[in-house]
Amino acid sequence: MTSSLRSLEQLLALAEAMLSAAEDGDWELLSRHEAERRALTDSLPNNLTGQIAPAAAVRARTLIENCQRCDARIRPLVEARLNELRVVLREI
Repeated sequence: MTSSLRSLEQLLALAEAMLSAAEDGDWELLSRHEAERRALTDSLPNNLTGQIAPAAAVRARTLIENCQRCDARIRPLVEARLNELRVVLREI
């Protein structure tokens, strides 16, 4: 496995951990995982797709799509939490 694919595997693992934390309402853990994912993403080369062999491109695409699916599931959970916090702040 190439280092690019390993990085994408790590991104997916962090996305899955973020989803789990969001589902559990563990917002601090979600934030820590998001910071880790951001750092990993920032460390990736700009030409990541150019470094992936054609034979591995399908796997890379799958990993990226799975990360996007996790993000899509996390977003409404975070939005619901933000709405809860808005209500609390209005009461203060």
